[in-house]
Parts: sequence; structure tokens; C-alpha cells
Amino acid sequence: MKKLLYILSAAILFTACKKDTAKIFDETPEERMSARIDELKTALVGSEHGWTAFLSTTGSGGYGFYMDFEPSQSLVMVADLNDESATNANTSTFRIKWVMNATLIFDTYNYITMLQDPVPSVYGGVAGSGMKSDVEFEFIRMNGDTIVMKGFKYKNDLILVKATAVQKTRYLSSAFKANIDDITSFFVTKQNNYFNINGITNQIEFVLDKSGKTAKFQYLNDNGNVTQTTAKYSYVDDGILFDDGFTVNGVVFIRGKIENGEFVLYAADGTKYTLKQNAIPVLPMPLLFAYNGTYRELYIGSNLPAGVTSGFNTAYNGCVAKFAAMSPKRTLVDVRFVLTNSTTATVITRNNNGTSTFIANATFQYVYNNGIITLSNPTYDGNWTARTAQLIDIQNYFATGGPFKVDYVQSTNPGVTNLGGLYRVSDNTSFFYGTLRK
Repeated sequence: MKKLLYILSAAILFTACKKDTAKIFDETPEERMSARIDELKTALVGSEHGWTAFLSTTGSGGYGFYMDFEPSQSLVMVADLNDESATNANTSTFRIKWVMNATLIFDTYNYITMLQDPVPSVYGGVAGSGMKSDVEFEFIRMNGDTIVMKGFKYKNDLILVKATAVQKTRYLSSAFKANIDDITSFFVTKQNNYFNINGITNQIEFVLDKSGKTAKFQYLNDNGNVTQTTAKYSYVDDGILFDDGFTVNGVVFIRGKIENGEFVLYAADGTKYTLKQNAIPVLPMPLLFAYNGTYRELYIGSNLPAGVTSGFNTAYNGCVAKFAAMSPKRTLVDVRFVLTNSTTATVITRNNNGTSTFIANATFQYVYNNGIITLSNPTYDGNWTARTAQLIDIQNYFATGGPFKVDYVQSTNPGVTNLGGLYRVSDNTSFFYGTLRK
């Protein structure tokens, strides 16, 4: 009997412990999960005029959206990806479910999905991963009128802020695209933009790279070196919005817009800085382009940058045509000129046969004096020599065309910016050119 009483007492004590443990929190795990999901859904559908949104990507810059969520799990969206997305409201669907936290999932194709489209021709991303963006976002927190979420795979923030009635009207009318067009036109007609900040002696160059959706501040510091700060940006209904940390000399910049025909940068404290224009770029390109400088690479993607006429175009197009004539047909994926170190430069090409991509390298010794690059002693790896017949035009351009003067390249296309070039000293109408990259 004593043994039986002991067993019963132990069982009662164990049951009581389990019950007490389950009550450490006021709610069960299931109840907390449901409450968290309800919190996010109620917030999203509860904004009377929808949301403005900013999404940063890993493979590119920042992108701006307007979203209006409905209780039926449909949403209306416009975005700053292109003319189509800025003018035609897209209707898609969403879900909120628990994936280790309350999670917003865009489960039908929309403008956010375009950023991760694996086919480069859709929006110009990398084959297989697009712009390295997400369609599933973990709910992190809500502060007042702002919701912060984070992508599951690439960990980029999706920030939503409650829109006003005026903002909703502007996003869903022609005003949104008109704002984008006005800013684009400004930077086409107003070049070599700069401003000044107390504490920095030299002019601070402001560069808006529409193709990469990034903005840059760069200036010559007191040590004679170039200081650069880069931020991703998105378009909002009446200007552009910078991501966090766009800071120069302690001044944090949050947005920019056109006011009375001038472009104004706004700091976090409300101070305005109006852009001015210089006759020539504030910083000569040789100060920026070096193996240990701000940029060390000129990059051409799947096509030549639009709006540029150069003698190099013939060499490039000849290479493309020769690859296309192969059986099976091949495509030229990209071309890069890289200052590998202080004495070695490399021309890197990639070509694809439909299933595989092959990298071919041509390596040169170089001397870089007074903005002039002189190449010598070319060597070619096995992939290059295997494709000499197809790469011969580009090969000859570098092997026999120099020396080259380093300078900026201007496109007539308003969407193409931040180009640098290697101009033949003997013929400045012929130059290799591409996007300036680190």
C-alpha cells in the first residue's frame, strides 16, 4: 500500500509540474503564433490608404513600391522597376503563415517577384537568381506607422510605411511615373553635380546611378585620396528615398527631390542641400580608377551600354556574331577589363553554349602614368585560345589599339550612367567602355 501511495503521489507531482511549466507564459505556443499572425494581417489590411514600401536587394540597388492589402488576401501594387510597373497597377495575392515567425508571402507573380526572376531577359538579373531578392518576409517589428520585415534567404529589409490619401492618389495616377521621369531628366541635363558640407573643403560629387539603383557621394579628402559613400535608393511618389547609413561627415541624408527646378538633398535634421553643377566632373576619373582605388573594373553585361557610339562597338559586335555562328550557337555573357594589381590587367570574357558558361582570360602587363594606360606582353589562357576565332576582334582591340587614356563616357540614354572608358590615344572616337565597378 505504501508503495502504491508513493507511485500515485509521484504521478500527481509530475502532472502538476507539467501543468505549471505549460503556464509559464499566459498563452500556449499555438496561441502566440496565431496572435502574431493576426497582428501582421490586421496591420497590413488595416491601413486605410495602403503602404509605401522600400526593398533593398543583394544583387542590385533599392526598389520602391506602393501596396494596398485587402482582407481577401489580394493586393494592388505599383513599383519603380520600369515604366510598366510605375503606371500599371498589378493585382496579385498574398498569404501570412507561420514559418518560425509570422511571414508575409507573395504567392503569385507580381513586381516583387520580378526581382528574383531567374531569367535575365525578364529584368536583367543573374541567371538562376535574378536580383537576389525574396518573396517571403519575416515579420520583425511594428513601430507606429512602420512595419519592418526581413527576407528569409537574402536577409534584406522590406520596410512599409502607412501611406496618406495624397500619396495613394499619386502612386495610382500618372504622378508616380512623372516623378521618376522628372528626376531622370534632371540628371540627364544637369551633369557633374556637387554640393558642399561644412568641415569638408572640397566639393562633394553626387552621382545617381539609375541602372544600379544606387547613389554615391565622393570627394577628395585632405590626404589626397577619394572618399566615397554609397547607398541604395528607391523612388517614392515625390522624390527618392535613401537606405540607412547614407552619411557624409556626420550628416545623415534620407531623401532627395526636385524643388523649383533644382534637386535638393534632405538630411535627417531637415537641413536642405541644393545640388550645383560643374563644367567638368568634380573628380577626374584617374583619381577613381586604379587597382586600389574607388573603381578597378569596367564591366559590359549581356549587351553594350545603350546610347554610346564608339569604334569598339564594331569589335564587340563582331565577337557576338562569331559566337552566334557556332554550332551549337553561343552567346557572349559579359566582358570585363580589370586592374588586377599594380602591374597586371585582365580582360575577362564569359560565353555560354546554352548549358555551360566558359570563362576566358587575356592578361596584360601595364604601366599607368598621368591617366594613360599602356598594355604589353599579352598572354591567353586555354579557354581564350580555344575560342581565339570568336574573340579575335576583342583580342586585337587591346593588343594593338593602345595606349589608352582613362576618362568618363557619356551616354545619350538617360538610364545609362556611371560609365568609364579607355580611349585610344591615337583616336578618341574609339574606346572600350563599361560600368565602373569596384
